[in-house]
Amino acid sequence: MMAGNAMMKTDLTTEVIGDPGDAVELFGTHKGVLVCRCAMPSTRTAPVVYSRTRNDPPAHSIRPHVPSPHRRPGRALRPWFCVPDGCYALVTRFGKDENYDEGKPIWPAGFHFGAPWLKVEFLITKQSVVFNMPVKGCKTSDNVTVQINLALVFRIMCDSEKGEDPQMARHFVYRVTPRGLEQQLMDACEEATRSVARSLQHLEVYGLRTDRSGKGAKVIKGAGDADAPPEELDPDTDQGLRQVAGPSDDQAAAKAMAKGGDVAENMRRTLNDQFKAQGVEITDVIITDVCLPDAIVTQMANKTMVVAQNAAQKMNQEYEMLTLKQSEEVETLKQRKKEEREKEKQAGDQVVNEVQVQLDKMKAETKVMLNGVKQDSKVRVQNITADGNLEVTKLNQEKDAKLTQLKSEAVAEAEKLKAETDLYEASKTSEANFVKAKNEGKATEAMAKAEGVAAPYVDARKQFETKQKQMDVWTALSRNKDLVVSGETNEELNTLMLCDAIMDDQAHTGTKSQVLAEMLVMQRGSKVMLNLDTKSGSF
Repeated sequence: MMAGNAMMKTDLTTEVIGDPGDAVELFGTHKGVLVCRCAMPSTRTAPVVYSRTRNDPPAHSIRPHVPSPHRRPGRALRPWFCVPDGCYALVTRFGKDENYDEGKPIWPAGFHFGAPWLKVEFLITKQSVVFNMPVKGCKTSDNVTVQINLALVFRIMCDSEKGEDPQMARHFVYRVTPRGLEQQLMDACEEATRSVARSLQHLEVYGLRTDRSGKGAKVIKGAGDADAPPEELDPDTDQGLRQVAGPSDDQAAAKAMAKGGDVAENMRRTLNDQFKAQGVEITDVIITDVCLPDAIVTQMANKTMVVAQNAAQKMNQEYEMLTLKQSEEVETLKQRKKEEREKEKQAGDQVVNEVQVQLDKMKAETKVMLNGVKQDSKVRVQNITADGNLEVTKLNQEKDAKLTQLKSEAVAEAEKLKAETDLYEASKTSEANFVKAKNEGKATEAMAKAEGVAAPYVDARKQFETKQKQMDVWTALSRNKDLVVSGETNEELNTLMLCDAIMDDQAHTGTKSQVLAEMLVMQRGSKVMLNLDTKSGSF
C-alpha cells in the first residue's frame, strides 16, 4: 500500500446540451468538460442536457436530464440564436461548418439572426482546465515503487486576439477530441514522470514535489542547525560543544531538490512542444504529492525519530554544560562588578569632597564680589538720580522761559490782530453805513414820489374805509339791546334815563351796575327808589 492522499483522476469529456445557454453553467460545475454539443430538442418539450463520463453506461441507456421549467425553451423555428460568453462557438448549416466571416470559423458572443437550420453546433470552453492524474508504479533507481500525483493546467488555443489560429477550434473538436487529449496527456506525463523517478532514489524523490503555485519547496532549517554568534564562542570549550550537535538533514534535502531540478518546468516545456501543434497550451505542471510504500514510510519515520532523539539528547547535554558554565561565569562577573563598584564608590566620595571644598571657596569669593557689586550699584544709582534731578530742573526752567516767551509773542500777536480787526471792522462799518444812508435816501425819495402819485387814490380809499367802519359801529349799536337812545341834550335827563334802563333789568344784588346806578341817582338828587333785585346792565 502507498502512503499519502489518493488522487481522483479527471475525465475530459464532451457533453450534449439542449440549449447553448446551458454551456456556461455546465463548464462551471463539471471541471472536466471541454466541449458542449448542442442537440436540437423537440419543440414540445423543454431542452434536454445529456452528461456522460467514462464510467457511464452506453448511450442508449442514458436518461435525459430535464431542466427546471424556468429555463429557456428550445429554438424551434425562431430566426435568431444566441452565443454565450466564455466559449468558442462553431456554427453549422445543415450539418456543414459555417464561418462567421471569411477566415473566421468562431462566432462571437451575442445575438445573431439566422434561419432555423443555422444553429450552434459546438461550444469550446475558454477556461483553464486542471487535469489531475496519478502516475502509479513508478520505479526509483533503487527499485522502490512510488506513486506521483500530477496536476496539469491547460487551455485551448483558439483566441485570435492573442495571435492564435482560430481554425484550431475545429481541429480540436473533429480530430483531437477531449478523450484523445486525455489519453495523449496520460501517455506523455507517465513517460516523463517514470523517466524522472528512475533517475532518483526513494530518499530523494520528495525533492520533486512543488507547491500550489508550481515553485519548488524551500528547505527550512531547524533551531539545532544554526551556528552560535562568533562573539559568544569560547575557543576552549564552546567550539567542541557545537561540533557534537545533532545531525541535520537540510543539506540532504537541498541536494535532492537540486538533483530533481526544475522537473515540472522541463515537463511543461516538453508537453508544450508536443501539444501546441494540436491547439493545446500547458500553462503549468505541478507535482502535488509523492506516495511511498507504507513499510518504507514507517522505516523512514522510525529512523527520523531515532536521529531526532539522539540529537535531542546531545543538545540536552550541551544545554546542561552551557548552563553550568554560564552560571559560573555569572557568579565571577557579579564578584568582579561588585569590587569595581566599591572602588568607583570610594573614588567618587573623594571627588565629591574635593568638589565640595572648591564649591565653598567659590561661594565665599562670590559673596565678596556680590557685596562689591551691590555697593558700586548703589553709588551709581545715587549719581544717576542726582544727575537726573539736575537735568529735570534745567528742563523745567527752559520750559518756563520758553512758555513766557511764547505767551508774550502770542499776546502781542493777538493785540496786533485785534487792532487790525477793529480797523477793518470800522472801515467796513463806515462803508456799510454810507451805503445804507445812501440807499435810505434813495428809498425815501422813491416813497415820496410814489405817495405823490398814489395820494388821490389813497384818500378815496381811506374815506371808504372810514365810512365802512362807521356802518359797522351802527350795526353793532343796533344789535345791542341794552342801548338807550336819547334825543335830549340835557345831561341830567339822560342820566336818569340811563339809570332807569339799568333799573329795568333784574340785576343781582350787590352788582357793580346796581351800585353805579344808585350813586348816579344820589348824585343827581333824584328821589327815585331803586330796586335792589334788578339785573346788572352795561353802560
